[in-house]
Amino acid sequence: MKTKLIATLVVALLFSYKNKGETESPEATTPPKTIMALFAHPDDETTIGPILAKYAALSDVHLVVATDGRYGATDHSGLPAGDSLVAIRKEETKCACEKLGINPPHFLEAKDGLGLNGNHNFYVEASALKELIQEKITELQPNVILTFGPDGDTGHPDHRMVGLLATEILLREGWANTIDLYHFGWTKDQTQKFPKDWGLGHVHPDHLNTTISFSLEEEEKAFSSLRCHKSQFAEPDMVKWIKAERDDTTNVLYFRKFSLDHATLTGF
Repeated sequence: MKTKLIATLVVALLFSYKNKGETESPEATTPPKTIMALFAHPDDETTIGPILAKYAALSDVHLVVATDGRYGATDHSGLPAGDSLVAIRKEETKCACEKLGINPPHFLEAKDGLGLNGNHNFYVEASALKELIQEKITELQPNVILTFGPDGDTGHPDHRMVGLLATEILLREGWANTIDLYHFGWTKDQTQKFPKDWGLGHVHPDHLNTTISFSLEEEEKAFSSLRCHKSQFAEPDMVKWIKAERDDTTNVLYFRKFSLDHATLTGF
């Protein structure tokens, strides 16, 4: 499986882009000028921390956090759900971005849960968030957007929703030809290093067409950023997580680049 995945290696193991009118050639590819990492909660960026650390030295990297994380109360922290937790998680995310070496985070402040737990109106919240995401794309003008795919990492509805909204916006506005969209995905092999109760989704290797390698230094930066999220992860859990990643010496993460077939068809 790993051999097959490496065969899908993107040129120089970098996201690359080309200007309008250019043909795509291995020699001409360059790192994207601006990357927008769009995730649901304050701490979701930990999923691809090493990649964000890698591109901090190559591109203008922005983390956009869709929801405020107000319902992410954990037993170990003793912090109640609500506004006080929102404020703490904002500071934790700022810390994480600093450790990764990327820009300060952008908070869209949609309510955690997007109404799916009956706490508020899903249709109102999802519609408002969609407009906020579109406004942020217009503001940042990214060449690349990184987000969750249909599996949503852990399958969390917010994870899936944010990825779906990003995809919808690019299709609706006609931006899919000018902004490269990448969905993060685990391989089945990679999920085996984590506890089963995390419920991680995975993608068949044939559909992960982008392979990004990272260095030990970039991985260590990701570990430092993970430690910022003390309200979400107890120390023993962080130690186990970091050990699992260090034990995996392949040092790669995988994405699926969203692409369109522009052929005009008259039937299936």
